[in-house]
Amino acid sequence: MKIVRKNKKDKERREVYKHAEKMKNMYKMLRRNELLDQETRNYFNMKLIGSTKDSSISRIKNRCIETGRSRGIISAYRISRLRFREYMKLGLISGVKKRSY
Repeated sequence: MKIVRKNKKDKERREVYKHAEKMKNMYKMLRRNELLDQETRNYFNMKLIGSTKDSSISRIKNRCIETGRSRGIISAYRISRLRFREYMKLGLISGVKKRSY
């Protein structure tokens, strides 16, 4: 249950960021538009400053899609290093071989 909640929360944050990023880019564009009067540009500047914490990319944390673990994530597969090692041993990940030096 805990894993599902963490992954759900992460997914929600990603969606919030995705929407907020579009809005931020629009506000930045309108703020820089010199054809608009200063009052309108200031309005968009205030909208840009007043954005929420969840709209920041730093709030997004890469998590394992199976376990919800937040550390040691193999980003290409979106799973933790522990699951990656387990699947590698079982031969479930193609093209990966164990190395020894």
